[in-house]
Amino acid sequence: MTLWWILGFLILWTVSVGSRKSNYEVRFESIDPIEGNTKTLFIYQLRLLGRERKINGTVTMLEDLDETYEILFESHAFKNGFWVKGIVNVKSKPCEFFDRYYISYFRVLSTESNLPTTGAEMCPFRKGEYFVKDGVVSTDDWPPIVFKGLNRFTVLYMKNGKIWGGVELTVSIAEADE
Repeated sequence: MTLWWILGFLILWTVSVGSRKSNYEVRFESIDPIEGNTKTLFIYQLRLLGRERKINGTVTMLEDLDETYEILFESHAFKNGFWVKGIVNVKSKPCEFFDRYYISYFRVLSTESNLPTTGAEMCPFRKGEYFVKDGVVSTDDWPPIVFKGLNRFTVLYMKNGKIWGGVELTVSIAEADE
């Protein structure tokens, strides 16, 4: 009987913790473009401005980012002086990545931007030049279990085993004051 009570308590506790909305502050520390192996087709010319370190600049897609590509997304947390692999590491097709991960967890909110804002608009992500001004990451849908402190996120665009560009973001994540 006691085992059932403990099991029931753990299940209810997990549901209550997992469904709780969390509010985080994300501060960008750096944004570094990643060159392609032979040629770079996805060019990030972004910089961080102001005390809030908001994203400003352009992203140039020299080719449609369609389903012939794969996106490799890796997360790392800075723990005890070392970068350790995080809990979100995904290799997927662009449509799945933008719809399932980008829109939910990494969408850039901006005062002025021509970046697509929905998964349908990003599939395929059309070639062209996109700009963002005063961009921040939406944390509205982040789960309560997130590595606080320094985190590094790497996004690589791959086709036929070759890297065609990408970006590496280093951010500091903290609980927001209520």
